[in-house]
Formats: sequence, C-alpha cells, structure tokens
Amino acid sequence: MKTDLFLIRHGQPLLCNTLLGSTDSPLSDLGYSQLEKISRQLKNINCLISSPLTRCAAFAQQYADNKQQKLLINENWRECHFGEWDGISYESLYQQFPQAVEQFYLSPEKNMPPQAEALLSFSDRIENTLFQLLEKEQGKSIAIFTHAGVIRTLVAWCLNIDYRSGLQFQRFAIDYASITHISIYYDTNNTLSNQTDKQPYYPQLIRLNQT
Repeated sequence: MKTDLFLIRHGQPLLCNTLLGSTDSPLSDLGYSQLEKISRQLKNINCLISSPLTRCAAFAQQYADNKQQKLLINENWRECHFGEWDGISYESLYQQFPQAVEQFYLSPEKNMPPQAEALLSFSDRIENTLFQLLEKEQGKSIAIFTHAGVIRTLVAWCLNIDYRSGLQFQRFAIDYASITHISIYYDTNNTLSNQTDKQPYYPQLIRLNQT
C-alpha cells in the first residue's frame, strides 16, 4: 500500500526576514499568488490538512472551499516555537546575540533560543504526528499546508538523515510556496504497535522543493 504526501510550504508572509515560528503572520499578497500558482500542481488529493497558523490555514481553507473538500486543522503540524527569538528579525538577532545565533545555526540541538521548543521535542512531535497520519489515512493522497522546519524534518526522516541533530536545516532549501512529494509504502505484515527494530514504512522522495 502506498500513501502520498504533498508537503506545501506557505507563501511569503507579511513578516519577512525573521525567525518565524509560532508568531502568526498572515500571508502577503505575493504569498497568496504564489500558493495559487503552485496549488494548480496538486492533482487527485483526497485528504487536506493544515497547520493552524494563518500563513498556512487561510489559503488552505480557501483551497478546500474551492475544491469542496474538508480541511483538517492539526495543531501538531505547526512550525517549531523559537521562544524569545520568535518573530524577531534576523538583523536584530545578529546585532544583539551574534555568538548565540551562530551557535544556534551550527548546532540547533544544543543551542536553541531561550524558552524555545527543544529540537528533540519538535522532531518527536513531527514524527509521531506523521505515524498517526499514516495509520489513519493509509493509501490516500494527502496535501499538507505547513512550514519549512516541518518539511525538512519529514524529508530527513525519508532520507534517513539524523533530524534530531538539525542536519536537515543545513543540507537543502525549502522555498516559499514549494511542493515536496514523498511516497510512503507500507508493509502490511508489520505494524507500529507490533514492531521491534523493523520500520514498517518505506519512504521515497519523489520531488523536493518544486516551485
């Protein structure tokens, strides 16, 4: 059995050039037009999911209404929360905390911002939400309107990159209003509740960061 994930990063938000995690910036006009264009590439989708943040959910609801489909809003598909740095411009962060910012980008697993969601917690949240989705929606074509950090984590999971170390944030780009497609094959002879060291899912990256 195969499940297809189409991971759509939100378009350009009004609040740009910032460390944008849980800060709820809406899309700019350009961000809407970017998503309108890329969403035409979505075909035969039978499950629509979105992060609750406005930069994802507003367009996702519009898309769902146009397609006369139900949209599922799931809190767990939100971006990582960057604590006291969340929503602050990169320029300001570099001016105020140059060494801490450099350490954060080099080794985020050890140097998250003050009061931020730990990278391990974020990674586990995305992994657990993925497995719950795959168990519930097996065999479907699923479009998820979400965030760059989420998509990078799922790609890293697919490629067996150590996403708990943050390597995925350095190795590939996820642009605004891009589509990343992962096909996941399911071993029906094994289940998550009955597995030992064998992973029941066999993911394959079909396309990355299509804009």
